[in-house]
Amino acid sequence: MTDSRRFILCGHRGNMADAPENTLLGFASAERVGVDEIELDVRITRDGVLVVIHDRTVARTAATSTPHLLTPVEELTYDELRSVDLGSGERVPTFEETLNATSALLQVEIKAPGAARALAAFLKNRPERDQARCVVTSFEPLSLADYTDVWADTPRGTALHVPDADSNWRDDAKRLGVSTVLLPLSTLKRPLVDELHDAGYIVAASLIEGPGEIRRILELDIDMSASNAPEHARRLLLANDEFTAKFPAFGSDNRAPVSGAA
Repeated sequence: MTDSRRFILCGHRGNMADAPENTLLGFASAERVGVDEIELDVRITRDGVLVVIHDRTVARTAATSTPHLLTPVEELTYDELRSVDLGSGERVPTFEETLNATSALLQVEIKAPGAARALAAFLKNRPERDQARCVVTSFEPLSLADYTDVWADTPRGTALHVPDADSNWRDDAKRLGVSTVLLPLSTLKRPLVDELHDAGYIVAASLIEGPGEIRRILELDIDMSASNAPEHARRLLLANDEFTAKFPAFGSDNRAPVSGAA
């Protein structure tokens, strides 16, 4: 039976299998292999620039030695952060650069609470086509509250990350009015997915690493998932007859062609 919903495949921090994470090169690679959405992380520098970086420091991602290795992003100016080499000639991009360089949907995770209000103010003044691409996410309900306090009408809404389904998160999701709930695929159960769908939420669960995750996505009736290797994940999805029967539009709506065996 086909499904009228559109399944969304997300490149986690771009295409980490092909390029440095959270870089313009990685985002371009993710779009080239046919993702629907790119997940990225936003922080803010000492001089108020929204930047795309996961960790609080560059200690894990810097490709070469730098005096800024252990300095938190919020204590660095943008120019200082931009001096860090991430490999392949890539630098930490600004969120504005990322919007300008991409066309896919974006899953924008607030990694630093101090970035929430600045992100809302920034997106509120972007063209409608950019606003409509972004769903803003966080593990921290207070960050989402700060974001919606500035701008409550993000077209794709906001999303709450729930690392533990047994925690007391339902009240936060309802109070914040999120559109999407993101949960770990490995621990998710079908009754919870059905509950969330009945309440009107989109359900996202990650990560896709192999055929087992595709089976779980179908068993659980998931709407969205992400992968560190999105080209591989897309091939696995397209190779699964049950998936393509359920989501026949997947692979045919402006995604890049996939070549080679799954």
